[in-house]
Amino acid sequence: MNLENVSIHNWIQKNGLRTEKGVKLDFNDHFFLYDPYRDFSPNLVVYKAAQIGFSVLAVNKVMFVAKNYGVDVIYTMPSDGDVRTFVSGKVNRIIKNNPILREWTKDKDSIEQKRVGDSVVYFRGTISKTAAISVTADLLVHDEEDFSDQEVIGDYDSRLQHSKLKWKWHFGHPSAPGVGVSKYWAKSDQKHWFIKCPHCKKKQYLEWPDSICFERREYICKYCKGVLDNRTRKMGFWVQKYKKTEYSGYWIPLMIAPWINAGYLIDKFNDDDVTEEFFTNRILGLPYVGGSNKVNEDDILGCCDTRTNPMVGKVVIGVDTGIRLRFVVGNEHGIFYWGQSKEISEYDPHKGESPYDEIEKLMRMYPDSIVVVDQGGDIIGSRQLQDKYIGRVFLCHYRQDRKSLTLVKWGSGDEEDGNVIVDRNRMIQFVIGEFKRRRIVLNGTREDFKGYWKHWDNIYRVSEEDNLGVIKYKWMRSGRDDWIHATIYWRVGMSKALSFGGGKVYGGDDDLIKVRTAPVANIDGTLVDPINCPIVEIDKVDWSLK
Repeated sequence: MNLENVSIHNWIQKNGLRTEKGVKLDFNDHFFLYDPYRDFSPNLVVYKAAQIGFSVLAVNKVMFVAKNYGVDVIYTMPSDGDVRTFVSGKVNRIIKNNPILREWTKDKDSIEQKRVGDSVVYFRGTISKTAAISVTADLLVHDEEDFSDQEVIGDYDSRLQHSKLKWKWHFGHPSAPGVGVSKYWAKSDQKHWFIKCPHCKKKQYLEWPDSICFERREYICKYCKGVLDNRTRKMGFWVQKYKKTEYSGYWIPLMIAPWINAGYLIDKFNDDDVTEEFFTNRILGLPYVGGSNKVNEDDILGCCDTRTNPMVGKVVIGVDTGIRLRFVVGNEHGIFYWGQSKEISEYDPHKGESPYDEIEKLMRMYPDSIVVVDQGGDIIGSRQLQDKYIGRVFLCHYRQDRKSLTLVKWGSGDEEDGNVIVDRNRMIQFVIGEFKRRRIVLNGTREDFKGYWKHWDNIYRVSEEDNLGVIKYKWMRSGRDDWIHATIYWRVGMSKALSFGGGKVYGGDDDLIKVRTAPVANIDGTLVDPINCPIVEIDKVDWSLK
């Protein structure tokens, strides 16, 4: 066997591999990638910052392992759009610039799959569950895992059932602790890039902010405070924190890239447009430990109130569809019931049974109620319910209104009547803000709502930069989140039932800007009608009334 078939570095050197921009691949400024290139551990995880050359590594490494190890590979990205961008903008250009890769992929070369010798590399998104059941593989490569659908990522594991190898590699910017790549990093040896101070000879890894001198705008030794030049940061070595672990892991922060000077990091840190979360995730390559990207248990269960809901006013039923219907029921005084149907397969349509029977029972129990239901999970049942109860059932569409900052837009006219458009991520943030400010009441004890809370524990927020450099936030899930969306639909319905702002919900991108102050009760115990409360600035609200 030729050396280039077993040594990826020999293969790179012999074939003069080039990047997607046609630049010859070398490790002069990327020496920290030398070991990750040659690490073919069955289980591999990488914490990485942005723009450190890892995408080129991923492409070359996957091509090499497919050809020389004879394995089929499934390479996932968050969405189908990400796959198209990655393959056309990165993979195809690397193949075009390297004759050896053109030779390897000449038989089958498309956006979704590349035949590499006798093996196939499949590129898949994680938007739909069907993506995870169409092909089998020996190696799963999950790129930007924290931005992917975590449930679908789990479904991909079944694609390894018939493989003797069952390899899994996880790459990406971490978001929150315990989510995505962070789960596997905790099981790894956690290799850090160590350097040797040229002054005091102490070995160390770079940390923020201890390895930065803000006055001199230089990298410094954590011990003697001497300046660490680019060559020192470049000529480092990987050190395991733990041994005998399940995963081989690497942490690659932007601080170890020799072309990134300390002044750049300081300027980013001080930039008002760069959030602490974005700086931690994308520049330091670490999960962000903060109150804004995870929902705390007390945020939700702290809203529990054992006082009886007076059961007056309009009742709204929020319904999320799927293999079960999950729903919440409430009025202006709180959410007083949450539940779920049986699985759809357990109903016999020949006997006239339907999971929507559960919703109809509630609608008959509260004859003046309205229903806001997810329009996407079950496009037939929800529309049949709407046709049966004209004027009482509204279909909710998650879609950002790019022409305005409106969170909720009710349809009007013959075609749009009965529909409501909701800005998904901002509305989730809005409702979380209401829970934090105790504006939503859960009628019951913490134990009553314990199962409901678990769905809130399954979501986390990630930050991403759009093509214009604007940082936006997106709420992702690591498990079931149905009751969250049922709550969103309930809150949307309440905005109509109470005619807040003529059907509009007030709110900004991250927190509430203005709200109608509505404490649960006055000091004397009498309930307050939210409709009659004035709009005031949030910081002027005295929440001690609760």
